[in-house]
Amino acid sequence: MHYFIGKNQDNHAPISNGNVLAWLQQYSADCRPVDKISQLFFPNFDLSSALLDTHGSYVLAKDQNEKVWYDPYGIVQEKFGQVGEIVSINTTQYINGSGVYEVVSHKGNTVVKTKTWAPPHRNALIRSIQVKTLRNNPTTVSIFPVVHLQNIVQRIDNIFISRISENQWLAVTVSPSSIGITGDVAKAVTGGQISIFEHSLLPTPLIFSIPQTIPNEHYSKPVYQVFAAGATKDEALKALHDTLVTIEQSEQHTLQEWEIWHRRTINIGTLPPELEYYWRVSNTLLKMSLQKDGTPILIGFKPYQGNVWIRDSLWIVSTLALAGHIKDAVKALYATLSYLMERPDGNYYFAYNVVTRLPNEHAFENDTTGLILYGIWQVWSLAKNNAILHDLWPIISHSADWILRNRDFTGLILPDAGIWETFGPHLGESFEHMTWTSAISAFGLTKAAEMAETIQKTEGAQRFREGSHELLQAIAKHNVDNGIVSRSMESTLLDASISLFFSEFPIFPQEWLEQTVKAIQKRLEDPFIGGIWRHESLTTEEGDLKPWTGPTFWLAEALLVKGDVTQAWKYFNHNYQNSAFCGLLPELLYSRGRARGIGMPSYSQSGVIRSLLFSQGFFHRSI
Repeated sequence: MHYFIGKNQDNHAPISNGNVLAWLQQYSADCRPVDKISQLFFPNFDLSSALLDTHGSYVLAKDQNEKVWYDPYGIVQEKFGQVGEIVSINTTQYINGSGVYEVVSHKGNTVVKTKTWAPPHRNALIRSIQVKTLRNNPTTVSIFPVVHLQNIVQRIDNIFISRISENQWLAVTVSPSSIGITGDVAKAVTGGQISIFEHSLLPTPLIFSIPQTIPNEHYSKPVYQVFAAGATKDEALKALHDTLVTIEQSEQHTLQEWEIWHRRTINIGTLPPELEYYWRVSNTLLKMSLQKDGTPILIGFKPYQGNVWIRDSLWIVSTLALAGHIKDAVKALYATLSYLMERPDGNYYFAYNVVTRLPNEHAFENDTTGLILYGIWQVWSLAKNNAILHDLWPIISHSADWILRNRDFTGLILPDAGIWETFGPHLGESFEHMTWTSAISAFGLTKAAEMAETIQKTEGAQRFREGSHELLQAIAKHNVDNGIVSRSMESTLLDASISLFFSEFPIFPQEWLEQTVKAIQKRLEDPFIGGIWRHESLTTEEGDLKPWTGPTFWLAEALLVKGDVTQAWKYFNHNYQNSAFCGLLPELLYSRGRARGIGMPSYSQSGVIRSLLFSQGFFHRSI
């Protein structure tokens, strides 16, 4: 099944240029098909930086020869205003897999095509709107771009200005220029009595009206809706005027800038067209997850918007490096590590708010230090710049020393929640000596040793290698039963994350591979829809015994190591078959049949890149 973006209201297709981030949505709260800019963020990609009112921005249209309105929300209440079918979403795509998002939809004979993009190096967002007829007959049409603002504090000609906070201003207009009116949307578009301008500090709908001619078989000329943000009113107005100057060339210029960026991507070889699109979209999503300062964050998923998970950010960082975007990866690495704060026990907190930069985690995990060592090593090994090691040596040595000091009598890392934060006493379960935590720590120590030797820290290198060996011995003693690697010392249940230690983090011996893979397929594969669960017994408020994209990719990679290419691609294809039409993959599938976490740049979209690189042999070269 393919999912449209937004069928779960937490999901959005993101558009960003690093300065601003927009959310695009294809389903309303009551699951009507719509084409909506759900939200726009500036200056931080955080929920507190939202510029639009909750209704966002959308398009209404009226073909003057027809009785049916293109009206996704059923706003127009004319006598014959809503005769006919509902709006249908025809296609959604990132054009050429890059940063311009296109939606084609129709109602009756009216077809509406929107393209949305953030022009490079500007605090701006542009949406172009074009209309044609399904039957290719000429007509005239009225296009109504609608935007729900949090407030309107000033109007300058046909530019409307909203102030959200002391350093958040938004300027909105359309091109060709049109008088904007505020008030009741239905009255505004049907010629009812409204006000031309209303000074308001309350949420306010703003409606523009632009007549357009539709020739035979062609779309109308584009109507451009422009949003520009700034830390001051003057900055927002300058961003708006600068954007308007090159408005007709902006889409092509944006695509060209993305093409330049994509050319820096590693040459993975020839892929089938479908996989080539997933490859490009996933690389695009990685770039879009980077804020102006380089910090990679979660961008498409509402509850976690504005959070920096060290694990997820390092996954994005390392994937950028593996895909050849070294400059972005180095900047993102430094930005991510700049958030680090020590817990009372000396480890680092694993989750932070992007605005306050304060920890906001809700579980206890000890894998952060091992992941930090891996992330630094992966970027350094590909950037080939020893300055990275000198700069980050305090973090490298602190992380490695924490691992060595925080093993108990078992030889394993102290009990924690492992890789999955929804595990532990807050859900009625005790922390365990998780295999993931000890294994990623062991892998991190081997990389710390390599980095230490490079900058002549030989004494540390020896200690790190010894610690890694001891952790592996402890895993073999306590966490492996009849060749099956279990979740922890305390449980023989399975954890899908252990697949990675046969593939991307190859530290487990091959003799564990056969039985472990068989057990995962038998006990973690969803019996109805396929795909791999993340834990054998783990539930959340929505029901978690459903396949996850990341673990499904990971098992497929382990199957490639095993030499079973056919089985591996069965799991790879399971993920692709559950993607949205525009090429974004869900984090998981809920038990209610909804996809959660579409547009996740870490496990989901990074999983596309990493698995394709792994299947083509690139991972072996770097590791």
